[in-house]
Amino acid sequence: MNNDKVKKSKRLNGERAFTVFIFGFLLTYATFVMVILLADVFYVELGEVVKALLSSETFFAIKLSFITSIISTFLAVLFAVPVAYALSRYEFPGKATIDTIIDLPMVLPPLIIGVSLLVFFSTSVGRFLEARGFRLVYTVPGIVLAQFAISSSFAVRAMKAAYDNIDVRYELAARSLGCTKFQAFYKVIIPLSRNGMIAGAVMTWARAVGEFVPILIFCGAMRFKTEILPTAIFLHLEMGDIQGSVALTIIMMVISLVALLIFKKMGGTGKIARTK
Repeated sequence: MNNDKVKKSKRLNGERAFTVFIFGFLLTYATFVMVILLADVFYVELGEVVKALLSSETFFAIKLSFITSIISTFLAVLFAVPVAYALSRYEFPGKATIDTIIDLPMVLPPLIIGVSLLVFFSTSVGRFLEARGFRLVYTVPGIVLAQFAISSSFAVRAMKAAYDNIDVRYELAARSLGCTKFQAFYKVIIPLSRNGMIAGAVMTWARAVGEFVPILIFCGAMRFKTEILPTAIFLHLEMGDIQGSVALTIIMMVISLVALLIFKKMGGTGKIARTK
């Protein structure tokens, strides 16, 4: 009897120690993230943040960031919806290869994407496109292309996760009731995956609005021309204006936080689990 109590006590102590170990790492990492982000908040003066917000240059950068990121997100989602559905619901030769290719922009250094875009438009094909009016290098449309090149992979992953979360038998039931594949897609899949798709679109937009390196390489950092928020932060740093760059950094942090909260709200509800 005493032996059983000793064993039970040891097991409970072991479980407590494991819980303390796990939560120790959890709290350490959360504290690390909070400390480095709060450092910006306490470093900059409130007046600098207000000054940055009221600056015509900041207004231009915010406006351009929002316009280009919304367009690139729309394009990313437009491609991601059918692409993700094909990867989620169909089996076909070369699927694993195509799936890997689509994931490449997520794992490649952003610098590579920027350089690759610049090189592409130096080829005969790129020059042909530019001669036909598709001028993208060092232009605002080029910002949209650079954002799309990175964010589209995130959109595909998010949409595919939303589709994977829906039992295929819902579609089969719709087909058995006379729906075509397209009707089953927009009458069943789209409504059931709506929250996941919105959450994916929000995170795709957040990724696009925060993109910097490919845009710097492909479009340059020209004030009041290709100046988005990350570029504005870079330009302030380049001039030695640390207060100004940190003020803009806080603005970016607020935008990212709002996007993340929306993602958590939409991504955490309305999910349909697969029926076993």
